Amino acid sequence: MRVISGIYKRRRFDVPHTFKARPTTDFAKENLFNVLSNYMDFEEGVRALDLFAGTGSISIELVSRGCDQTRPTIDTS
Repeated sequence: MRVISGIYKRRRFDVPHTFKARPTTDFAKENLFNVLSNYMDFEEGVRALDLFAGTGSISIELVSRGCDQTRPTIDTS
C-alpha cells in the first residue's frame, strides 16, 4: 500500500500476509478523497472516525492530508 497525497505522499507500507482483508486500492482512495475535498478542508481542525479500518490505509491517508485526530476502529473478532 502507499499513501497517495499529503505530507507522507508516496510512502509505502506492507500489510502482514496473515491479514485476510484486501487494502483499499489507490484508485478508490483517490476518488474518495477527491469527493471529500470538495466538501471539507482537511487543515481546519478536522477529526475523523474510521469505522472500517481494516488495514488503516484510510486513516493514514487522513493523517497525511492534515486531519488533526483520526480514530481507527479495529474489529478483533
